[in-house]
Amino acid sequence: MGGQPDAAKYEALIEQLTEIERRAAVREINELKASFDALCAVISFLHGDARVLDREATRPLSRLMRAVHDWTHGAKPKLLFDPRNRKVAKGAPIGTTAIIIRAQVNVAFGTLLNGGMSKEEAAHWLAAELKRSGIEHPNGKAISAKEITRWSAERGGKSPKGSDRVFASIVSDLVSDARRARERAGSAGLTSQPLDRSRAQRVARGLILQLRIAGF
Repeated sequence: MGGQPDAAKYEALIEQLTEIERRAAVREINELKASFDALCAVISFLHGDARVLDREATRPLSRLMRAVHDWTHGAKPKLLFDPRNRKVAKGAPIGTTAIIIRAQVNVAFGTLLNGGMSKEEAAHWLAAELKRSGIEHPNGKAISAKEITRWSAERGGKSPKGSDRVFASIVSDLVSDARRARERAGSAGLTSQPLDRSRAQRVARGLILQLRIAGF
């Protein structure tokens, strides 16, 4: 393969990744095994392009693949466990991807409130949607309505480091998307619709879907 990816091989990769996710979803394989298999599939596909091989462009992916493989076999690979590969070698971890969940949930919660739902109703609706979608804490515990309300109250003061910055970035993207939607509606001679309960729930479900796509 050179230049544009081979369409048939690309379709085969999509099917392979889809099957890996299906097996993980029904617990045929664990999440770490699924991640390893997906890495292998992507690397194998990329190796079909001679340019990738000539430039050794998959070495970072291959290092990660080997580290995950060794971890699943009981080792502690240097790539994952060497303190020099961590931004913070001591103390409680900060800046982990858990802040993305909190920020995304905060945006979804705020959107529901702006759509007319009460705090209690929005928190319980969102907690149920997160549970239905399999979005939970990194330790496997469910995200409760009480936590959702608390996370919102902590924003701007007690949120984990980096969470508010991610929140602001997500809000900025949503505002930009809304502005473009209004411009398209205006160009088509249509009137943009205000944010109501139904539209707010659709936006919140979209934010939850983004978390699933990101592997949470």
